[in-house]
Parts: sequence; structure tokens; C-alpha cells
Amino acid sequence: MSISRHGDWISAKVGDEIVMMSAEQGKYIGLNDVGARVWELIETPQTIDALVAALLEEFDVTPEVCHDEVTAFIEKLRENNAVEGSA
Repeated sequence: MSISRHGDWISAKVGDEIVMMSAEQGKYIGLNDVGARVWELIETPQTIDALVAALLEEFDVTPEVCHDEVTAFIEKLRENNAVEGSA
């Protein structure tokens, strides 16, 4: 299943990081460079496998760690209603 952005979240790039805000929910989230890259990638719906493949090309990480971290990160975004779909 694909993961995609959800809700009224707006984002701004600050250096290598992204700051996101939802006026509807009154929340903001700061993303590090890897989280920012995931957010950029899910501008169009992506599967977890596609996200992991893209990140493995760009970051020095093992496939297992990358998959676990991406899955956990997507779950955190889901808890904040920033994404829809499932990991």
C-alpha cells in the first residue's frame, strides 16, 4: 500500500531540515535531513519499499535499519495525521 501526505500540513525547508505545521491541528513538527527527504518523497504516493530503496541510494545505512526506521517514522507521521496509507 502507498503512503501519501494527508491533511493541511504546510512545510518549509530550513537548511537540510523541514519544519511542518498544521493549523487545523495546532501542531508543528521538525524533521531532520532524512525525515525531510521522506516528506519530499511522499509528495507523490510511495510504498515503504520504494522509500527504502530511494534512501539507500542517498544515505549510508543498512537495508534492515532503513526499513525499520522508515516504518517507525511513517507511523509517527500517521499518529499526527500527516500521512495516510499503511506501512
